[in-house]
Amino acid sequence: NTNKAHSYQIKMPYEVINHLVTTDKDIPKTKSSQPKHRKYVFVHDKVYSWLPATVVSSSSDSASAITSDDANATVTVRLRLPSDWKENTYHPPRSTLARSSSNNNSLMRTVNLKDYPDFHLPFQNVDANGILEEQADIANMKYVHEASVLYNLRERHKKGLPYTRVGKIIVAMNPYEWFKDLYSDEWQFFYAKKLIWKEDPIQNFRICLTQLEDSNRVSYEPHVYETSSNAYCGLALEQRDQSIMVSGMSGAGKTETVKIIMKHLATVQTSHPSFSHEKREMTNKSMESEIVSKNNEDNARLKIVSKVLQSNPIFEAFGNAKTERNDNSSRFGRLTKLHFAIEKKENATLGAIKNELGIIGDNDGNKISTVPVCSLVGSSFEIFLLEKARVVSHSKNERTFHIFYQLLAAPSAFKENLFQGFGSATHDSFRYVGSIGSRIIEGMTDTEHFELTVSALKTFGIEGEELNTLMKALCIVLQLGNLTFEPDPSVDGEGALLVADDELEKVTTFMGIGQEEIKNATTTKLVKARGEEFVARLTPTQSRDSCDALAKEIYSQIVSVLVDKMNKRTHPSHFGGRSDQVGASIAADEKDTGCISLLDLFGFETFDKNSFEQLCINYANEHLQNRYILDNFQSVKDDYEFEGIEIDIDCSTTNNSEVLNLVEGRMGLISIINEECVRPSGNSSSFVYKAKMIHKDSNHLVSEKLHRPWEFGVKHFAGSVTYDATDFIERNTDQLPLDLLECVTKCTNSIISTQFDALLTERQTLMQSTRRKQGAMSMTICSKFRKRLAGLIEHIAATKTRYVRCIKPNENKTPRVTDHMVTMRQLGSAGIVTAINISKNIFPNQLPYDIVWDRFHCLSKTDIDPQLDYMEKSALLLSDVFKDSEQFVKGQYTAPYVCGKTKVFFRSGALKRLESDRSSIRSVNVSTLHNYAKTVVHRYRFRVMKRATVKLQAMWRLQKAQRDYKERMKAAVTIYYWMKHILARIKRKALRENDASIKIQSMWRAFNPRKKLKQQKKAAATVQKSFKKRLDRKHFGIAFAECVDAARKQKQMKSLLHALSSDRNQDKDKLLDDCLIMISYLGEHLYAQRVKTAETKDELERSKQRVGSLQSRVDTLEAENKANQIVISRQQEKGLALEEKLKKQGDASSNLTKSIALLQKEQTSAIEKHEKERSDMQSLYKLKSEEVNKDLAVKGKEHAAEVSRLKDMIKLSKEKHQREISDLQRTLEEREESHGKEYEKMLIVMCENMSKQEELESNNESLQEEIKNTQSEMQSSKQAFSEELTALKDTLGGLQVGMHSNDSTFESLQSQIKLIQLNRSVVIDTHKKEGSEIRDTSESQKNDICIEPYNARALHVKEVDSYEMELRSSEKAQSKGISALDKEINEMRDELMSKEKIIASQQSKIKSLQEEHTTAIDGHENERANMQKLMASHREELNMKLSSMAQVRANEIKNLEAELRFSVRAHLEDLDNFNATLEKLQNELNAQKRGCVMCKLFAPLDCELNADQLNTTTVMQC
Repeated sequence: NTNKAHSYQIKMPYEVINHLVTTDKDIPKTKSSQPKHRKYVFVHDKVYSWLPATVVSSSSDSASAITSDDANATVTVRLRLPSDWKENTYHPPRSTLARSSSNNNSLMRTVNLKDYPDFHLPFQNVDANGILEEQADIANMKYVHEASVLYNLRERHKKGLPYTRVGKIIVAMNPYEWFKDLYSDEWQFFYAKKLIWKEDPIQNFRICLTQLEDSNRVSYEPHVYETSSNAYCGLALEQRDQSIMVSGMSGAGKTETVKIIMKHLATVQTSHPSFSHEKREMTNKSMESEIVSKNNEDNARLKIVSKVLQSNPIFEAFGNAKTERNDNSSRFGRLTKLHFAIEKKENATLGAIKNELGIIGDNDGNKISTVPVCSLVGSSFEIFLLEKARVVSHSKNERTFHIFYQLLAAPSAFKENLFQGFGSATHDSFRYVGSIGSRIIEGMTDTEHFELTVSALKTFGIEGEELNTLMKALCIVLQLGNLTFEPDPSVDGEGALLVADDELEKVTTFMGIGQEEIKNATTTKLVKARGEEFVARLTPTQSRDSCDALAKEIYSQIVSVLVDKMNKRTHPSHFGGRSDQVGASIAADEKDTGCISLLDLFGFETFDKNSFEQLCINYANEHLQNRYILDNFQSVKDDYEFEGIEIDIDCSTTNNSEVLNLVEGRMGLISIINEECVRPSGNSSSFVYKAKMIHKDSNHLVSEKLHRPWEFGVKHFAGSVTYDATDFIERNTDQLPLDLLECVTKCTNSIISTQFDALLTERQTLMQSTRRKQGAMSMTICSKFRKRLAGLIEHIAATKTRYVRCIKPNENKTPRVTDHMVTMRQLGSAGIVTAINISKNIFPNQLPYDIVWDRFHCLSKTDIDPQLDYMEKSALLLSDVFKDSEQFVKGQYTAPYVCGKTKVFFRSGALKRLESDRSSIRSVNVSTLHNYAKTVVHRYRFRVMKRATVKLQAMWRLQKAQRDYKERMKAAVTIYYWMKHILARIKRKALRENDASIKIQSMWRAFNPRKKLKQQKKAAATVQKSFKKRLDRKHFGIAFAECVDAARKQKQMKSLLHALSSDRNQDKDKLLDDCLIMISYLGEHLYAQRVKTAETKDELERSKQRVGSLQSRVDTLEAENKANQIVISRQQEKGLALEEKLKKQGDASSNLTKSIALLQKEQTSAIEKHEKERSDMQSLYKLKSEEVNKDLAVKGKEHAAEVSRLKDMIKLSKEKHQREISDLQRTLEEREESHGKEYEKMLIVMCENMSKQEELESNNESLQEEIKNTQSEMQSSKQAFSEELTALKDTLGGLQVGMHSNDSTFESLQSQIKLIQLNRSVVIDTHKKEGSEIRDTSESQKNDICIEPYNARALHVKEVDSYEMELRSSEKAQSKGISALDKEINEMRDELMSKEKIIASQQSKIKSLQEEHTTAIDGHENERANMQKLMASHREELNMKLSSMAQVRANEIKNLEAELRFSVRAHLEDLDNFNATLEKLQNELNAQKRGCVMCKLFAPLDCELNADQLNTTTVMQC
């Protein structure tokens, strides 16, 4: 029977409602009783759909005021509005109930029963006080109809409960607010454990899945986690691929629901009882950031989960946009496939049975489930119908795709890095973006969303240059929208002219294509006609359209590239093929693979203007609706007809096959659009005309008189939609001109060039094919979309599909407010109300006849002939079991089951009763077997506990003796250390006194010599001052005599001039002699000046030579400086490399310390755990021994009594029951054999445990030896490290002494640092190896079953502590040495920088000196030439005056006097200026020589520099 059960897979064709038939409390006590009168009803309303009311009176004479056979019967009701009617209900402008009060007469209404089905008013679900009741599961409602469903959803939405269960469908009302507690980790684990891991291990797999889903629904609230858990469980148990279809209109919350389900499915495996708490925390953290795990299996799982969840921000950025109805609307369809590795059922069942018998168990004491574990191994994504038109245009209150706003809100530095000038760009800079209505989406700004998107892209490896390439491609899309076209006046306005030169220049910069190529590609088109090619000019509108088409195609290719990269990064092959690294302790050959698909498709849309995209979106929703009908309604009807069961199911209200035939039939809308696209003169008006003429008899094509030639309507399942076909042909074709495509392939952006090369190749292949028309039709958007949609539907049909229906409660996005008309429209289109009505006539459970007989034949109370077939035996069995159980259905009593051709169909509760009776019978048999198994297990545990107790006592005594010995040793050591401390303090005091006395003596001895030195300095200063005064007097006397002589000569010159100028008769000879004397004096003075000028020339030449030598010296110093700079830069690079290596070594040491700390924590926790286990074992030993003795005594008595009773029965009925006695003997023998085998297995396990205990003892001994070896190696490493530190100190001292040899010092430092690094790496490697060996041995000890000796653990912990302390001290010493080395290197750098600054200042000063010298020499040469000219003219004039003195004496004397005055004054001024400049130059040179740190350079200048004039700091700097 078990093999047959495993080979069968139960089929559940109808999965909507399982408990919607009348429950036991609704069945009348007698057959003649009828339902009681109810006064709380619902009535129709044009504004609110349904309104609650109470019956006041009735015009019918029948007993019931609510139902009547009279078609003209009326009922007067009073509206009974809820207390929260105004706050939680949407009121249209024409509504009068928004202001109504309870006393208003408008609440009274008269209704006609003929307007209601079966002349019946629907009842309300109220309690005893008349208050509306809300149910989490509509199956629990007493009266189920569309009004009760509407108000049940309204009540739960008001309370903040967004989810309601309708059978196996979850209805999700968009709450327009986030409930944090509703999606916490605790709730995720709750639903996973409730629906997946807590399955009965004895139940059969093919039965328990359905029973588990049906029986546990009452105990928990509905949630989308229920759907994801059931899909996971179905994948694990049935090993069939699953699908979750999330549907609803735009703004209903589909995208957010898919994200919640995806997160739960990605992490549901962590809720398995065998999954540790630490791994679960790491998985939760991986959702926010990537974490590196020590375990390869955990690391692989965390990477998969992180990448799968990080795909959501990318898809939202590149595929979502703000619309009028939704701030984060998906503008594309996405199919997400989560791939899982499935554990085999046999392994899971075996583990559960072992856990049930107490042989194994998880760390938390939970029972291991029989459900196989499904581990996430990867994912794949597929997108449908991206709304490319939103790239180039969108409505006023809408936005384009989020990524453009995020890019423009990015940091300016990031944008500037993409293109120069792009950093200052805003949304107003681009026509495609325009004004922003809202800068906050889902509580986050565009900048925050950009950071989230970049982080998600980094998860998939898109970072650095690849990220820049992606963002540059988006910039190209934005810039294409700024190109403007105007009519070309040169060709009479027939052609287009690109007028925005600055924008065109930006496009050429972004794309790397020439301006002329872009102009030609956007304003002209290559046309082929009759084998000839010619260039046709485009109009401005056509050029603009081609530019927009290019932008849309580039964005579409960008999204395609992203999806391809994400699929490569998340595909199972990227993580190592099948799941070998992610299996949660499952071998690779024990797994199979499966997937759970999540479909997030755009919802049904209808706007004021519905374009081509809306037609495709609604067409896809029609297909999904058809799939939903086939899965839930039509398949049920077909199965019942096949089984020969009469049932009233009307699917006409939900069947949309005619709409699909209208759209995709042979002459459907898609075929007509494709034909118009291929036809040369095809246009939108002809398409609409053909569609209306071909489908004029269709009830689903709307053709109104007010329609324009390009408008038509379609009656979809969710309502009628009018489409504007103005641009249907252009958008369906969506092909770029060939010359524009060839131009874009030259783009420098790798993404654009690669993708457009593939497009160009595909286009050329299509043009070369023979069947061009069919190829062109297959390249249209409709054809591609229909093909992909067919593949999607085929994939969904091959899987087990589960449904989540999202409902949009109102159009204003107001929390906790319900719009009745909007909600009812969605309930009707979703088929929820139809499903409720159909569920009243169907059977929720069904089983084949062989399964019924195999499972429930034990319930038979009569003998059934085994020769009969399964159908007959099952019918007799069920008639015997249900002979007194009948159900009241549709006014008559029927049996709780119906027999079909191949199956038995059970009504609600019937199969549950059979399973309950079967479980009660099997529990009696299982308890007997369980008692025998417990006896064997407890006996084994008793023996183990006894041996463990003896060993614990011995170990405890040993540990106590060791503790006493250690305490005594510690006391002795403490006394010894205190004695040494006291002696050291005495010695320290004596040394301090001796040092103090020495200091006092030295201070006293130094007092008198210091006093004498001060006196001598003072006397020397006085002597120097007097000597300097004497020298100054001598120089003053010489200078004073010269000044007196000069004054006398000046006086003589004045008297001579006065005599020459006077008119009185004077002695001419005397005047002539005086003039000759004065002239000779002036000649001598001029000769002296010439001598001085010659000397100054010589001095200037010498100074030039000195300047030249200084310049050569400066050049050599500059060359040396440059060489030093190169050496310094190299040393800096080497120093940085050393610093990085040291940082890495520091990180490694910190990791080692962390691992040691973790090892210590594990050791302490293990010791505490063993201590607790020891105490628990002692207490359990006493209790179990008493219980075992009592149980044995009781069982012995019971067994003796039973044996005696059996003997009596055998004696009385020996002849009648001989066959039964033989069967019992056989079963007893088989049980004894099985018990013997189990006992032998337990003995084998016990022997293995004993061997493990011996291995543990040997491991402890080896561990002690390894710890001793590590101590010795650490001591040797410490000695080596101390030697290295001393060597390092010596080298640093050498650096301080020999700073002049920088190159050699740096090379020696580099070699020494390399040696230190090598030695340290060797030491750290040895330490790591030792730490890993210690960690491995400790982990092997930790995982062992037996108890470890406590003394060895204590020694191990102390030795690890000492090892850690020594390691820290060595690391501190290393860090100190390295820091000292860094300080010395920094000092050398500072000194080199100071030298460079000094050399630069000296160069500038030398240049200034050269310039001043050259200017002075030039001025002196000019003055000398002028003086020579003046003297020559003066001599000529004087000779002329002497020869003609008699004639013109008075005039010549006047002229001579004027000329002498002028020449003497100029000469004196020139001399004074020359002397001043010489003194200034001399002073500057002296000052420079005194303050210069390069004294040797100025030695050739013969500058006197006394030692006492040098500052101490200057000398030290030199």
